[in-house]
Amino acid sequence: SMFEQNSYCGHNLDASVSCATIRLRGENATHSEGRVEVFQNGVWGTVCDNDWDISDATVVCRQLGSPHALSAPGRAAYGQGTGPILMDNVECRGSEAKLQHCNFTTSCNCGHDEDASVSCATIRLRGYNATNSQGRVEVFQNGLWGTVCDNGWDINDATVVCRQLGYSRALSAPRRAAYGQGTGPILRGSVLCGGSEAKLQACSFTSSH
Repeated sequence: SMFEQNSYCGHNLDASVSCATIRLRGENATHSEGRVEVFQNGVWGTVCDNDWDISDATVVCRQLGSPHALSAPGRAAYGQGTGPILMDNVECRGSEAKLQHCNFTTSCNCGHDEDASVSCATIRLRGYNATNSQGRVEVFQNGLWGTVCDNGWDINDATVVCRQLGYSRALSAPRRAAYGQGTGPILRGSVLCGGSEAKLQACSFTSSH
């Protein structure tokens, strides 16, 4: 039987779960961009783009593990969904832990041609004494944050990261875990950026370690 007496377990060790109630779907969708779908009353549905803005998208991105949103496309930018349209007139301040905590209405006159979408940040700086403009580079891929190996890491690679974060250029490209060692997967090794790419993920690189 699955439920057998276990001598070393008590109810103080009971297992629990917390399941995802939001996901990104659609044409060319990834873990960081796509049509927003929420799980409510046992079904997945979409969100109408009335009043949809960057504050709403940022809450979605944070719920998915990304620090902030880059954009909040409407008009079914990633294709039209199916099923119920569960949220309309979403009004987030941007600090809420999840989209369902924001103000919204459930009665709407929307069609799926108005499905809301997000594009989330896929790079961040972390580590000892890190700031918004300096730190250990981490990238978001396949739903996980991981670090970048410093094989071949140079000022061109760092410049692409800085531009992706909104800065004009990089001042330096420290190596050898200058801001402390990270955790999780090492997502990129031997990055080869020319320096003009729009984001690090567009550069050439060797396979993950």
